Amino acid sequence: MKVLLINPIFERRIGKGKISTILPPLGLGYLAAVLRENKIDVRILDMTALNLSISKVLEYVGNYKPDVIGFSITTPLIYQSFVIAEKIRNHYSEIKIVFGGPHPTILPGESLKKDFVDFVVIGEGEITFLELVKELEKKNPNFKKINGLAFKTKEKIIKNKERERIKNFDELPFPAVDLLPLEKYVSADSKYKKFMTILTSRGCPGRCTYCNKLIFGYTCYMRSAENIIKEIEILNKKYGYKEFHIVDDLFTNNRERVVDFCNLILKKNLKIKWKCGNGVRVNTIDLELLKLMKRAGCYSLSYGIESGNQDILNKMRKGQTLEQCKNAVKLTKQVGMECIGFFMFGNIGENRKTMEETIEFAKSLDLDIAQFHILVPYPGTESRRIIEEEGKILVDGWKNYDNLAGKAIFEHGELTKELMEKMHKKAYKEFYLRWRFIIRKILGIRTFQEFKNNFEGFLNLLKYWNLK
Repeated sequence: MKVLLINPIFERRIGKGKISTILPPLGLGYLAAVLRENKIDVRILDMTALNLSISKVLEYVGNYKPDVIGFSITTPLIYQSFVIAEKIRNHYSEIKIVFGGPHPTILPGESLKKDFVDFVVIGEGEITFLELVKELEKKNPNFKKINGLAFKTKEKIIKNKERERIKNFDELPFPAVDLLPLEKYVSADSKYKKFMTILTSRGCPGRCTYCNKLIFGYTCYMRSAENIIKEIEILNKKYGYKEFHIVDDLFTNNRERVVDFCNLILKKNLKIKWKCGNGVRVNTIDLELLKLMKRAGCYSLSYGIESGNQDILNKMRKGQTLEQCKNAVKLTKQVGMECIGFFMFGNIGENRKTMEETIEFAKSLDLDIAQFHILVPYPGTESRRIIEEEGKILVDGWKNYDNLAGKAIFEHGELTKELMEKMHKKAYKEFYLRWRFIIRKILGIRTFQEFKNNFEGFLNLLKYWNLK
């Protein structure tokens, strides 16, 4: 069997040149590693990184001649994936097409209603996809026995029993990064041009109303510190990586593991830089831990602060206080680390006043970067359920569900589309157009890559404000 794994292209990149951040699709890397470990010929085609047109994909498929093609799909990519998959089916009807990822997991029937989608892998995909590929090799395959799989017969769509999550993360092989176009990945906030992302845990115990947990769930399963260090050493020695971005939902969920990880870096004298670019919960850190992380090479932490109003945080079920947010930022800066804060407008119960409070709270914190988003009511979330019942969704297409677009796609209570988008622009203007902030930012630049990132970021802000 020959398998091709496709990372679909973001529509905002189609026909355009470089974009500020393109990260390796680690999920496909893990899938490929498991398949290869089982002697299956596999390749990865990252359309976003390579900026590939559909015609180029068809040409690649024609040359490689895979038996199975798997897509990893988030909500804003589902329609684009439909287009690509249909073109493949029209040209190569014998190839089996499999959808997986967050969106098909939530709405498997939507994909399986398409003639060109044969299977949907629900939830964690490594074992389910491997079993599917092996079953497809048989003369009389039995798909009903594969947990975590949905498929269709002539009569109906069948959704098999849910698959148990992988509890021992150390058992998985490291992602097959050698199958990725490594030179094409960029990050808008990295210290150096060359970096690699690492996933050290899956799952998050948080109950936030805006988050969907159908893939990795509410239990956090973690790799051991020794296993993570082994991967870092391979990436460092084989590929020359000195900077690593940890992309967990909650890296600091287990304090003891973080301590072990840092101590191993120091013991082995690894000269690396690393950061946690996803949200680290503000109530999981302390001064002693931050000092150790800094000594071990951590240079940046990102916190999901979300709101400057405690009542809104409570309604989001964020499980944190404004005081904890202030303390986390203060301690992070105290030890000399970069500190990034994520904020969100449009949460349930918000109005102009609460969003103004969020802007003022962001400005009061000693943050190096603030990112403001408008809530996207993704399918499967509590936020979406409430908005559908009490408000209204303003758009029909999933392609608009892009949390980087700065566009409101719903209305609820006092929240109008116009108000949320106005507050979003206001937040960026008021946070970044402060002389004290600008001067401090310029004086803090240490590498050319940092200068380049900051300059490009400023140009993007100007474009967003329509000031150019």
